[in-house]
Amino acid sequence: MRAWELPAARVVEELTDLGDRARVWRVRSGDRDYVAKLTFDAPRFVEPGLRIAATLDRAGIVTGAPVPTRAGGLCRRVGWWRGGWTLAVLEHVAGHPLDWSAPEAPEVCGDLLGQVHHILTSTDEPVEPAGRLLDFYAEEATRVGGQHGDALAEAVAAVRAFDRRVGLTQGVLYGDPAPEVLRVAGGDALALIDWGTPSWGPVLHDVVSWQLFAQRHRPTDPTAGPRLLAAYRARMPVADAELAGLELVVVLHRAIQAAWEPTRAGDDAR
Repeated sequence: MRAWELPAARVVEELTDLGDRARVWRVRSGDRDYVAKLTFDAPRFVEPGLRIAATLDRAGIVTGAPVPTRAGGLCRRVGWWRGGWTLAVLEHVAGHPLDWSAPEAPEVCGDLLGQVHHILTSTDEPVEPAGRLLDFYAEEATRVGGQHGDALAEAVAAVRAFDRRVGLTQGVLYGDPAPEVLRVAGGDALALIDWGTPSWGPVLHDVVSWQLFAQRHRPTDPTAGPRLLAAYRARMPVADAELAGLELVVVLHRAIQAAWEPTRAGDDAR
């Protein structure tokens, strides 16, 4: 922590249980709170997400942006395990998780995602993610193998074929299927935090991911997905021809879930 300008910094609480990707703490320095995040990965995989969060924050989207070190860096290497872990300090966002069952949730979330994608596709700042989404899942299909791997490979191939025929809008993706949307304390502003898994790919991936997340929290509301999409398109225009590929992306998401669930179950058993 000495790399940052945080006098008398002290840990106030741990914000997450020990997970397989990171540990996170709330840190206080003076009268301000920050977040210290230790990611079990090398800086070259972590820095792109930090840069993307910083770009969005400058554009007016609250992201829990990285706090630069004294030297101007966004993170520090910690140890040398498997290429090193990474420590970053982030702005603490005071607020509470969005209630996805609230009547206006589909609209406000679609509007937020549309703003995010529009900013990231129009910015002149360098925001290249660490990886490409469809390349990653193609590699996962080979690693998983068997019926689940074959289904994932077919889903990736179908999206790529549709892209060649129609042309899908590509951009920086949030990537995480469980979006960390917060209502900022003291107002109605929204924050989108935890930029640990951004990648490059078709923007419909994020749209479908958020639609499915909304539908899981609103199982009796068949309008949630369409309403989210309508609000998204008001901020980030997507051609009607592209929307014909929505079901292909849904199939991709289902194949991803099916391919990963057996692995997770095996890991838990061990």
